[in-house]
Amino acid sequence: MADEWIGIVNSTRPKFMKGASDLTIRKRLLLAMLQKRGRIETNHSGTELRWQVEYSQPPVQTQADGGVVDFSNHDAFKQLAIDWRGYSATDTMSRKQQEMNKGDEALISLFQTKNNRLQKAVTNTFGAELYRDGEAAGRESAIHGMDTFSGSGTTTAADRIALPSDTYGLTALSTQPGAAGGSWSSNLSTKPNAALATDWPDGQGDSEYDYLSPKLVNWSSSGWGTSSTAWEDNAWRVVSQTITWLTTTGGEDGMPQYFGLASNLFQGYKNAQETKTRIMVPHKEASDLGFGQTLNQDGCAIYSDFDCPVNTGYAMNLAYVTICSLCPQLLWMEGPDKDARSLWSYLWGVGFYGNVKYEPKHIAKIFNYA
Repeated sequence: MADEWIGIVNSTRPKFMKGASDLTIRKRLLLAMLQKRGRIETNHSGTELRWQVEYSQPPVQTQADGGVVDFSNHDAFKQLAIDWRGYSATDTMSRKQQEMNKGDEALISLFQTKNNRLQKAVTNTFGAELYRDGEAAGRESAIHGMDTFSGSGTTTAADRIALPSDTYGLTALSTQPGAAGGSWSSNLSTKPNAALATDWPDGQGDSEYDYLSPKLVNWSSSGWGTSSTAWEDNAWRVVSQTITWLTTTGGEDGMPQYFGLASNLFQGYKNAQETKTRIMVPHKEASDLGFGQTLNQDGCAIYSDFDCPVNTGYAMNLAYVTICSLCPQLLWMEGPDKDARSLWSYLWGVGFYGNVKYEPKHIAKIFNYA
């Protein structure tokens, strides 16, 4: 290849980087909706990412006329921290390979396709990682997906909620309701989770009780009132109840905007709607972003996500999810560069440095827990 052509490629490398980022975002509804809301941040720095979570409110007491008031300093915040994680995909082409792969005998220009194939590899990997556990064994350098804080404890076949039982962040704060104190009502005759023994996430309680607790919804429960544990029978009630729980416990503007389902659950959800109506209501925002096969329930986008694990779904309020990149764009890209040590082979690299921060309270996972 001519040297001046390589000079052009190198001079436009930032444009390639932006193109790689845009391609990644356009192919995933979750990423596209996050970008629209400004939830993809670039140019982060520092040794780790720390932020404060308001977990507690000052106590309020009754006050009789003329009564003495006691003053105390109230600590309302806890600090979460995560480390930076990263991915890279690389490729190379030796000088000998360049000479062989040219002219009429070159059925595919390997040199010209290197960038596109690297972008595709990173795009497909990054989308799936948003759901996975970033603290599982062997995943110490993987980003924190939503399974990072979605571990569950005691759950029975009648429980509609699996008991959150995990930790999140470098500070290892517990996700179990009540771990940081506070109390919750206990008036329902049948509790959403028998082991937890409170009305949560129904009922009322103190902010610190569930400030870091995701909703882990057991769609195969026998308690959905359908006399069935099958997804198609429970789908409408599970999705509707999950949206309600996130909205009512999430405070002002707490309603989720995104509900990604595994393809088998999405088809079952559509089958369940077939008995109710022949007209599927599309989700306007998702359609405007180019994702036309997205449905609408209670204003939430119901979407079949290829990356979502089988039998699983995730709902979230996108205002509490942020993808943080250390680089000027979502992805970094280098190359093609000449490597003199390997006799002027060309080298390419694409990757990501950063992590994803969440407020688990505003996220729900649905699964057949029991």
